[in-house]
Amino acid sequence: MILRSNFLNTSNMIQTHFSDLQVFWIFLALLSGLTSIILFLNKKPGYSLLFLVISGVILRIMAAGLDPFLYTWDEQFHALVAKNMMHQPFKPMLIVNPVLDYDYQSWISNHIWLHKQPWFLWQIALFFKMFGVNEFVLRLPTALMFSLLIPIIYRIGKLLTNPEIAWCGAFIYTFSYFFINFISGITFTDHNDGAFVFYIALSLWAWAEYNHSGKRKWIYLIGIFAGIAIMNKWLAGLLIYSGWFLSVFAKSGKKKRIQELKNIAIALICTLAVALPWQIYIMMAFPKESQYVFLFNSRHLMDPLEAHSENRWYHFYLLSQQYGGILVYFVILPGLYYFVNSLHNKETKIAVITWIAVTYIFFTVVASKMPMFCTIVSPLIFLGLGAILEKGIQKFREYLPSRKYLFIAVLLLFYLDYDNLSINDLDNIHSDKHANWKEWKTKALIDKYVAKRIPSKDYVIFNSGRFNAIMLMFYSENTAYGYYPDKRQYEVMKSAGVKMATFVDENMPDYMKKDTAVYRIYLQVKPY
Repeated sequence: MILRSNFLNTSNMIQTHFSDLQVFWIFLALLSGLTSIILFLNKKPGYSLLFLVISGVILRIMAAGLDPFLYTWDEQFHALVAKNMMHQPFKPMLIVNPVLDYDYQSWISNHIWLHKQPWFLWQIALFFKMFGVNEFVLRLPTALMFSLLIPIIYRIGKLLTNPEIAWCGAFIYTFSYFFINFISGITFTDHNDGAFVFYIALSLWAWAEYNHSGKRKWIYLIGIFAGIAIMNKWLAGLLIYSGWFLSVFAKSGKKKRIQELKNIAIALICTLAVALPWQIYIMMAFPKESQYVFLFNSRHLMDPLEAHSENRWYHFYLLSQQYGGILVYFVILPGLYYFVNSLHNKETKIAVITWIAVTYIFFTVVASKMPMFCTIVSPLIFLGLGAILEKGIQKFREYLPSRKYLFIAVLLLFYLDYDNLSINDLDNIHSDKHANWKEWKTKALIDKYVAKRIPSKDYVIFNSGRFNAIMLMFYSENTAYGYYPDKRQYEVMKSAGVKMATFVDENMPDYMKKDTAVYRIYLQVKPY
């Protein structure tokens, strides 16, 4: 049985630049952004925000469809576990039917997969159920959450400061290259961190609403969103309580402080009600795996696990990448100063300063470092950048005649969103201008081709390439391994009646060569 194809030789398979449709969507997003700028400068905030959201949705949906393959770290693992959770949502699995022995502590090759909390995986699984299993749908929840961050940032800013700073912060975020590019799955921990940022932002928003209105329902929502944040990426989801707790001591009167501490306790109970049941469940259902994972997570504090050791100032170096270039280093502190200075009361100032300080101090001290750790306070950072942008717009308004001010302000803001978007960088990374993009796309094409033509889903596929087995299992219903089985493993499977298929190369062992029942796949996949 042989599977051959020359299907990869067609030149139209390879994307060399943005398609005409992608260029159209970028143009439409920029046009909508320009409309938003004009409306904002003409003091029409509602319509201005609407067009800002339209721009953000277009760019983020487009980013979800940039790459027709899964990234190795860590997107393909999240994709496969989420796919498997479509059928068994309370049994997270990487390899559903492992025919070879595995190490339950190895999150890249095990069976029960508890390496991450499940909420973001449930979201992806739900989208797979509704819209089908593919790369675009995988990224769609992150695209939608990052689109919703636009009005969330605006609302937080409006409640805590004023509509002008709120719009400027949301505007900078809308065209942020880093947060748009992130949706493609290219950044380590990808959609897991995306959901984490989103739900922490929701807890900040709920706190801002509570701080503004004092309504009790927001206390419950603060707790619920914090609980969901934990259900995405563990205990940093409790961030909201640090600033909220310290702000209590700025209140005048013992009675008010006691009441506020009671409100914090109510929210914390809601958080535990959301997050704790899953922890209890996995300890009962998967005791050895959960025990190892809890221990592994705690080791991040003291040990730079999985080679994630970086310079102590790593998260400060990342500011320029995450928030718009080298200029950020010159404006971020003045921006945060203006932002904090514009906050309505002392309690709010203490809370905001605490959230930012706790985040950067904690993740600076922690041994393991990853690029998205400190972005959990990105809504506040964007509002800080928005504050200094709004200050600049004020200066233009003061010193320029009305018509000239409008013309120059529109041009400068439009240039800012175009430059912040970094279209050339997006094109360079998400086309074969990137050194590995063509190889990654080819690998996915092979996997998709094989998945359609393998005789049945009960075949176990071998030698699919190191780390490529996970992506192949995402595209197919087969169990796959990146290497050949050794002779003992082969004989055990043979005696058990396991159907075997293999990618063929010069290293194919004799015991598989002689077995005519082994389904041969003559398509080459590079080892990595």
